[in-house]
Amino acid sequence: MISGLLIACRHPIEVRGLYANHDGAGELFPCDRPKTMLQVSDSALATSYRLNATKPHQLLFVRLRGVRADSGSIYGGSHHFLVQQILEVRAPRNGECPGVAPPVYPALSRFP
Repeated sequence: MISGLLIACRHPIEVRGLYANHDGAGELFPCDRPKTMLQVSDSALATSYRLNATKPHQLLFVRLRGVRADSGSIYGGSHHFLVQQILEVRAPRNGECPGVAPPVYPALSRFP
């Protein structure tokens, strides 16, 4: 209950990044923080991903509005993004989100 109130008090932000979804588990890699992975659980975004992705584990460019919600302690935890609005989902263009795609895709492709 308290965590829901804390999230409700945060101002929504717009995030641009690369997104992939595998069996309902979504990962977002923000363009401005290429070494950060945000977990995303949003059925509308997962559906949009399935409609736009042409191959498994494909990274798609997204623009989303929502709230970051981190959990855990100062020693570790997980990073989440709660989607409030899907602004754009498409294949990435050359040069978008440099530094994210090359190191990330091999990690994603190991999933069955």
